[in-house]
Amino acid sequence: MTREILLKEVISFVRLSVFIIQCWPLPENASRLRVVCVKLYHCACIMILASLSAALIYTVVNNIKNVVVLANIIIITSATFHANFNFLFYNINYHHLQKVTFEMERFSNSIKPHEGIVIQRYIVKCVPFYALCVFVFYFMTSLTVVLPPVKQQPFPTIAEYPFDVLYQPVRTLIYAQQTISGFLVTGQLCLNVFMALLIWFASIRFEMLIEELKTATNAYQLFECIRKHQELLEYGNDVSIATRPFAFITICCSTTCTITIFLLLLKEHSIIFAMWFIGLSVAGLIEVFMYTWPAEHLIHSITEVGYTAFEIFEKHYFVKIWKCLQIFIMRNQKPIIIRIPCLMPALSFNYFAAYLSTILSYFTTLRVVMIDDAE
Repeated sequence: MTREILLKEVISFVRLSVFIIQCWPLPENASRLRVVCVKLYHCACIMILASLSAALIYTVVNNIKNVVVLANIIIITSATFHANFNFLFYNINYHHLQKVTFEMERFSNSIKPHEGIVIQRYIVKCVPFYALCVFVFYFMTSLTVVLPPVKQQPFPTIAEYPFDVLYQPVRTLIYAQQTISGFLVTGQLCLNVFMALLIWFASIRFEMLIEELKTATNAYQLFECIRKHQELLEYGNDVSIATRPFAFITICCSTTCTITIFLLLLKEHSIIFAMWFIGLSVAGLIEVFMYTWPAEHLIHSITEVGYTAFEIFEKHYFVKIWKCLQIFIMRNQKPIIIRIPCLMPALSFNYFAAYLSTILSYFTTLRVVMIDDAE
């Protein structure tokens, strides 16, 4: 019989996955020195990634006519920009992230038996997928770092520099810098898992509220459900504000990388390179799915609260209970969604399907342009 995974263990695993980038909110009682050290560390990380981006831009200038090299540079540069924007958004949204994260940690320390049953259903459904993503992210980065000496390449990336880099200690320093950059990017990819955890936790709380609403038998219990409902709506809004910029930059970078990779597949490559490119494109699509899956479920959970209240409404004839249930039904007319007005539509399965369709449309258009230019 397999042991049940606790919510605390899930939180600890996600926290460990982003440890390298130090993007887990500090306790409220953290010393000022510790806060300053983390901010300085983030600044250092941004500088390391920016230095790699500068080398990649220099490489683009030198290989402007080499389509394969250019496409590879676009993918790597997109990843470095993604990581730097995540650092920026983390510090801008820090207080929102701190608030929702502390609420999740506080709740994990006082879980009741009936709440544990709901949580376990979600853990069984979601943990294997996200744990596999974290493992693949770090495995692919480790493989990229280890392979250059085996393949007799100087560095993990194809970045070029305007000076001689083949003598020591410059070669070692650049190798270390690119290795660190790779793991920083990986840590930022795992930040998607952290954001998804926050959205899933909000869904879990609404699922628990549905269970409590079904078992409510008097006006007092309904009053308690209303109070929790108002608190959860506020919490859900905070989660939406905290996670939406990370989702937006993930979608932008994933779109750029996926289209570029599809264009690369138009060229003739060895089976190993083709499999590598296909794996990268699938990873980009999975990044977007990491957000759309919990976002869709959050919409469904909040809507289900209104449906449950309506079902109870039909079974009771007391005026007090009617008034309580009307509050639920009216407030659930506008579910909490993860979106940015004018920039990013509401994340859902419908959006993910439209996103895939858009990617294929862009790819088809660019493919036609490339064929016409070749002729």
